[in-house]
Amino acid sequence: MHTRVATLCAALAIAGAAAVFTQSRSAAFDVVSVKRFQADAGRPVRGDISVLPGGRFTAPSSTLRGLITAAYGLLDIQVVDAGRLLGDNRFEIEGRTKPDVTIDEARAMVRSLLTERFALTVHRETRELPVYVMTMARDDRRPGPQLVPSGPECALPKGPSGLPPPPPPPGGPLVGRVLALNGSASRCGSLFFNSTSGGHWSLRETTLARVAERLIDYLGRPVIDRTGLSGNFDVDVTYTPDNPAVDASNAPNAPSLMTALREQLGLRIEPSKAPVEVLIIDSVRQPTEN
Repeated sequence: MHTRVATLCAALAIAGAAAVFTQSRSAAFDVVSVKRFQADAGRPVRGDISVLPGGRFTAPSSTLRGLITAAYGLLDIQVVDAGRLLGDNRFEIEGRTKPDVTIDEARAMVRSLLTERFALTVHRETRELPVYVMTMARDDRRPGPQLVPSGPECALPKGPSGLPPPPPPPGGPLVGRVLALNGSASRCGSLFFNSTSGGHWSLRETTLARVAERLIDYLGRPVIDRTGLSGNFDVDVTYTPDNPAVDASNAPNAPSLMTALREQLGLRIEPSKAPVEVLIIDSVRQPTEN
């Protein structure tokens, strides 16, 4: 986790990186291309925003909201667009920077891009919001059996019980560092299986901050990581939704999500309230393409 700016609320640890709201005048990609994403059968929609080995920045099909959350190290819930200015258009962005760029430098470059190409202006507010706090469930702080440190080589994701394991990712894992700005990219593959009858996550080389971020989609609130665990982990968790399909023949024999997190990962999730810093969208425009 990166060092936080002192003025930011502790809730910004949700996303696992400090958000810096000031612009860096010198932060810019060496070269950058911005185009409207054109969907077709051969081009799946992907929300990952990352710097690949060698310094290649890529956002294959990101929304403007996605670019903003990546640029400021925020969660979607922390971006307030009351005027519905951001829209739903997706953009294909490619850029070049130095191979050893840090995540703070990369975020500053995306913020500069948003200012220069999208004329984005924003301001901050702090709001008291309901949150969940994620801590270690055991008194001895021992992780659960399905939360293990990642090894030097990528382990294959595991499919849910009763289904065959997924195939290896095409081309194998990337060689070198993948710098994920929005927490979704990794050099290792992951698997998500969600239905009305059951759910299964098989995450490889992920952090507890990213697990907390993913939980927001299921719990509906910001999740603050206070486990104190650093480094990368392999995570496998299988659960039954709160309202599974009654007639589902393939429903897993699995506990609720909260119970699965405690028993399988050794994590406790408790409701709380916390001051959360949010980003208010003041103005933005559609960019010229190049």
